[in-house]
Amino acid sequence: MIVTKVDFWFRPGRPARLLVPVFFGAGVLVSSFLFASAAPAADVDLTSAALKARNQVGLPAAQETPAVLATAGAVLDGVRDPQGVFTSAGGSGDLITATAPSGRALLNDKVRVVVFDPRVTAISVLVRDRTVAVAAALDPGRPFPAPVLAGPDFDPGVAGSLGVLFPPGAGTIPQISLQRHRGRQLVTIPVVATAGPGVEGSILVSLKGRDQVTGPQIGYGLTYTVDVGTKRSFTVRTIPVPSVIVSRSVVPGPGFKGADRERFMTIVNSLPSAGRKIANIIGGVVTVSVLANSAPVCGLQSSCAGVDPGNGYFLVLNRAQLRSSIGRFVITHEIGHLVDFLGLDTYSHEDFRKLFSGSSHWKSCFPLRGQCTPFLEVFADQFAYFSTNAHGVQSGYGDDRLATSSGYATILRAQWAFRPPQDINPLAGYGPLAKSFEAAMHSSESAL
Repeated sequence: MIVTKVDFWFRPGRPARLLVPVFFGAGVLVSSFLFASAAPAADVDLTSAALKARNQVGLPAAQETPAVLATAGAVLDGVRDPQGVFTSAGGSGDLITATAPSGRALLNDKVRVVVFDPRVTAISVLVRDRTVAVAAALDPGRPFPAPVLAGPDFDPGVAGSLGVLFPPGAGTIPQISLQRHRGRQLVTIPVVATAGPGVEGSILVSLKGRDQVTGPQIGYGLTYTVDVGTKRSFTVRTIPVPSVIVSRSVVPGPGFKGADRERFMTIVNSLPSAGRKIANIIGGVVTVSVLANSAPVCGLQSSCAGVDPGNGYFLVLNRAQLRSSIGRFVITHEIGHLVDFLGLDTYSHEDFRKLFSGSSHWKSCFPLRGQCTPFLEVFADQFAYFSTNAHGVQSGYGDDRLATSSGYATILRAQWAFRPPQDINPLAGYGPLAKSFEAAMHSSESAL
């Protein structure tokens, strides 16, 4: 497997390498719910969560009737003829049923085309033994004049979790865009749209960002505008950064203990407030190790940060640098790489480049062994200047301080969000922490 490493290069030395692996995974969505006493004792009724989600996207009211409740239970029982159960219980309208694993059922296409269809008049959602069953009555004559959001929130860790349900006979699906403002900068996220069948002629269009390591990425806890053409748009919000991340410190690796751990935490706690806030968010997905001999991992006797398939996101601290005064600049440079990897994208780099280019020390090319220093190294150096308040060239990349603390902090606050690339998202089955994250997010057995 290819390992991605970013090596801090001190004079004399050699430039960093950036090799990007591609991995795929799936995330989870947890929804709140209220218990309904009508459900059998063995089942948990999640209908209120589904009705709340429908209400949040502006759909007509629906209700849980005895007929759909009995049918949902029959689906969980494995009854071959749920229509018979529905009819005998007095149900009316077209019966639609679906099942999905619990924990992310509202992201399952078969479930959301039912839950978010405006023609649904009655619905029941039950969960048993980690399986969610949906039974709904649909009135084909009920209005469905325009596209609707297939869910009020979406998860950046789940490809296609943002969806738009189009009515029957909608014709050609229009160009769809995903936008948000970052300060004064309007950002349009390139999206990939995939169309699939809904029910009774509807079409579900699932959207995902074209997330690459250097491309625009979708962040957590952010508000976006989805434009679906014909002067129609929706406001959607991504799920917050899960508490399972922000409630934990860095993951201890080899050597990260005792006085070395205290030295590192002193460096983190001394970061300016904007940087410290970010470090407290990303720490939970980063494994930190302290090595006397870091060359086998980092390529030379220095600290390094990056991402690989065995360790996920990592920070390797060279023990000598951790214990030296100059080492603070090196280590905050490496933290800057993680800040970049986990929260910035090409739009962010454009904004920072504009800021840096206003400095009298700016060069369109900082020479490095006959080439130009990659911008990710310039950014990491500038994060270290911001963190240490150092002046004068500090590394072999040749860049002096290019921004004031206030100017840098303003752009960082506007541009940074927890925005890991989708294919190496630690909440989407990537890295050694994925299982513990998934277990924590599945801790509610009755989650929809």
